[in-house]
Amino acid sequence: MKSLAAMARWGISAVAAGALLALASGAAEAAGPMAGSEATIAVGQARAVPIVSPDGTRAYVATADGQKRLYVKAVDTRTDEIVGQVAVGYDDWLKGLALSPDGSQLYLLNASTLTVVDTASLTVLHTTTVPDQPRPDSWTAGETERLALSPDGATLYISQDGPHGFRAVGNGRILTFATAQRGFTGSVEVPTVWARGLAVRPDGRGLYVGGSSGVVRLDTAGAVPTVVRTIPDTATALGTGHDLALTPDGRRLLAVNATGSGQGELIDTATDTPTAHLTLTGSWAGLGNPRPGVDGTRFYVTTGDTDSGASVLALDAATGAVVPAETVTGLDEVWVNGLAVGPDGHTFYAGGYVKDVDSVANLQIIPF
Repeated sequence: MKSLAAMARWGISAVAAGALLALASGAAEAAGPMAGSEATIAVGQARAVPIVSPDGTRAYVATADGQKRLYVKAVDTRTDEIVGQVAVGYDDWLKGLALSPDGSQLYLLNASTLTVVDTASLTVLHTTTVPDQPRPDSWTAGETERLALSPDGATLYISQDGPHGFRAVGNGRILTFATAQRGFTGSVEVPTVWARGLAVRPDGRGLYVGGSSGVVRLDTAGAVPTVVRTIPDTATALGTGHDLALTPDGRRLLAVNATGSGQGELIDTATDTPTAHLTLTGSWAGLGNPRPGVDGTRFYVTTGDTDSGASVLALDAATGAVVPAETVTGLDEVWVNGLAVGPDGHTFYAGGYVKDVDSVANLQIIPF
């Protein structure tokens, strides 16, 4: 396995060599997205969840301070410095981030609050509360889980667990939010109690939900999503759902078991059938944050280990097999709250807790 330092040197050398080759040949091609350089940046005192701009020049990190005040901080990936921040309330339970296709607007889901941030000025444009969930009297609404944006940026999807009462639970739901109007437009019940990860097909006409009863596919071609099917043999071991990642061409879906069992499923989306059951780590390892590689040949998944620190596993997208030579071990973080793959395809942005250091959360930039 490559060490972080070796991988960083390889990444920087490759970028430099590519630049010299372009100059020597007189190539006039426009520069692609910027690659990140190795850095570890303290961003907060609680969790840190990153997302990266389409051109790779900015990383936005949602993080909280010691008083649970929640911020979005902007990091210049060319200088590795925090260049601005905006307060977005208090950290009730940060669920995730989504970025518009042009990088101009950031969507943050914090428990039942959705916040829209202008990334150029780092100002809050809109804040709204997730609509109440239909349920019997005395029941409690389910927790929101994840958010995902359609490829055209027009629709935001939010997953929510089913409501629960005394020894009883209902089905979860998916809510739709129109980004132009900045309003919720509807919801659809899904046949699963826990509705966790979300993945939108690249044509915008399909949505996958990582449910506890199995991965559910919805058709999003109409005004309101409709349930198509639950993919067989994808129910999770302890019923807490999957986190999902979809290759850029939409052909393969990775479902990582959120129970901590170290297991997952690789799914062929042409037929909606599992092609491989994956055992990626030992029992109760902390698998999470599945992400596709830019070229579609790899998936990446984080693991947490209180002894040796966190890692990023590289998986062959066609088979689900771990690729040891491309796996990154020994991260500074003991637990990764969020992972982003840079648009250059060769940089990880990992956010999480620092090992053996109290109340520090990092953004770690890792060329690979």
